[in-house]
Amino acid sequence: MHNVVVITTGGTISTKRTPQWSGAVPMLKGDDFSAMLPRGEFNVSFQDFTNLPSSHITPTMALDLAQRVNSQLLGEADGVVVTHGTDTLEESAFLCDLLIDSNKPVIFTGSMRIATDIGYDGVTNLTGAIRAAASPQTRGLGVMVAFNDRLFSAATVQKIDSQTVDAFDAPGFGPIGSLTGATVRIHHQPSGRHYIPCSRLAERVDLIYATQGADDRQLRAAIDTNSQGIVIAAFGGGRVPPWWLPTIQEALNKRIPVVVTTRCLKGICYDEYGYVGEYHDLKRLGVMFAQQLSPVKARIKLMVALGAAAHPQELRDWFAE
Repeated sequence: MHNVVVITTGGTISTKRTPQWSGAVPMLKGDDFSAMLPRGEFNVSFQDFTNLPSSHITPTMALDLAQRVNSQLLGEADGVVVTHGTDTLEESAFLCDLLIDSNKPVIFTGSMRIATDIGYDGVTNLTGAIRAAASPQTRGLGVMVAFNDRLFSAATVQKIDSQTVDAFDAPGFGPIGSLTGATVRIHHQPSGRHYIPCSRLAERVDLIYATQGADDRQLRAAIDTNSQGIVIAAFGGGRVPPWWLPTIQEALNKRIPVVVTTRCLKGICYDEYGYVGEYHDLKRLGVMFAQQLSPVKARIKLMVALGAAAHPQELRDWFAE
C-alpha cells in the first residue's frame, strides 16, 4: 500500500458554518478529513500547514509550502496531496511545480462547497487526489490539480467558474487525465516544464492588465515604487496601447524586467501587424514573453526566476520562447 501525505492549508474544503460566526470559516483539520475517507484503501497521514482562506495566502507562504512538500517527497512518502482554497490554488500549485524536482506525484485539490452544505464535494475531490497521488500512472508528471474527477497540469489549469463544482479547466489544453472510481487514467503528458531551483522570491512583482484606453499610471506607479518586475497581460497576441511603449522602455532602462503574456484564455503572443504597440514593437524593446502562461502564473514564474537568477541572461533563459 502506497504512503500518501496530505498537507492541509484551509480553504473552502475545510470550512463549515457554526453559530459563533456569521458565515463559514476554515475549521476542519487533518483528523477531520481522515474520519471522512474510505477505510482500508489508503495509508495516509495528515499534516496541518495552516488553516486559511486562499485569498489570505501569499507567495512567500506558498514557497514555505513547496519546501514542506519537497521534504516529504525526499522521505518515505510515495506522493503528496495538498488541500487548498480554490481562489489561488492555481498559483500555489504552479509555484510548487516550478520549485519541486521529483518524479513523485504532487496533487492539489479543494472544494467549491463547504462541509456543512448538501452536496459537499470535498470528500470526493480529496479521495480522488489521494488515489492519483498513490497511482504509478502519475509519476513524472509534475504537480497536478485533481478536481471534479479530472486531472490537470499545474501549468495550464485555471479557475474558470466562481460558483459551480466544475470550477477548473485548462483552456486550450484540457485535462491530462481522469478519475473514474479507483482508476486513474492519463490521457496525455504535460510538456515544457521548468524546474527553477529557488529558495527565495522577488515579492514586489506587479501584474498590469492592458485595457481599452488605459493610460500608463499603473506602469508609472510600478517604476516609481521600485517594482522588482512587471508582468503585462496584453491584448490578443501581445499588443499594448501605443502610449505605453515609452514607459515600458523606461522600466527596461532602469533594469526592471518586463514580461508579457496574453490576457486571452488561450493562445500565445505573436502577430504580423505593423502598427505601433504590436508584438514586434514589444520584442524590439527587449521584453520577455511568458508563452502559454496565464497572467497570474507569469507573475509567479517571474517572482521565482528573479529570486533564483544569478544574472540577467539566466532570467531570460527561463523565459526563452
